[in-house]
Amino acid sequence: MAGSKFGALLVGVLIGAWLSSCMAYDFYVGDRHGWSPNPSEPFNNWAERNRFQVKDKLVFNYETEHDSVLLVSKEQYDTCNTTSSYLKLEGGHSTFAFSRSGPFYFISGNSTRCKDNGEKLIIIVMAIRDKSKVSPPSSHPILPPPSSSTLPSPAPQMAGESPSISPSEIEHPISAPPQHSSSHFSSNYSLGLFVSLLILGLSVGF
Repeated sequence: MAGSKFGALLVGVLIGAWLSSCMAYDFYVGDRHGWSPNPSEPFNNWAERNRFQVKDKLVFNYETEHDSVLLVSKEQYDTCNTTSSYLKLEGGHSTFAFSRSGPFYFISGNSTRCKDNGEKLIIIVMAIRDKSKVSPPSSHPILPPPSSSTLPSPAPQMAGESPSISPSEIEHPISAPPQHSSSHFSSNYSLGLFVSLLILGLSVGF
C-alpha cells in the first residue's frame, strides 16, 4: 500500500516537473504602469531583471489613441526612427511572442516619446541548443571523443504576423542574458500543479 502511494506521488511530481519545463511566460512590459512615457524604472532595467526564452510573450498596455509599439532594427532603435518598422502593434493592448533567440528592439510609434521620454526597449532572448544535432556516444570507448563545437543558432524568424527580415538586419543571437526569474507564469504551470495535486490526492485516497 505504501509503495503504491509513493509511486503515484512520484509520477505526479515527474509530470508536474515536465509540464513546468515546457511552460512559457507572459511578461507585462512596465508592470502595472504599462508601455508609457517616462517610466518609473527604465524599460531596459526592467528587461535586465528578467530572463526571456523562445515562446515567451511580451504584453504591452498603452494609450490607444496616442501610442503604439514598433519592432525595429538596431539602427532604427538608436535613432528612434519611426518611419518604417518590421512590425507595428496598436490598439491599446498587444502581445508579441518570441519565435527565435537573439535581440529584439522595440520603440514607441511616437518618435518624441522614444527620443525624450525613454519609451524604448531591448530584449535579449536566450539561444536554444538543438539537442537533435548532438552526436551519440561512440561504440568504441577507447577512441577519444570528437572535439566539441558550438551548435549553430536558429535562423532569425519573426512572429507569424511580421514581414520577412533580412538576416543582415538582425544581430547574431546571444547565448544567454543575465539569469533572473520571471514573475508571470503561463497556464501550463497551473496545469502541471493541478495534475500533481490530483495524483497526490488519489494516492492518499488509496
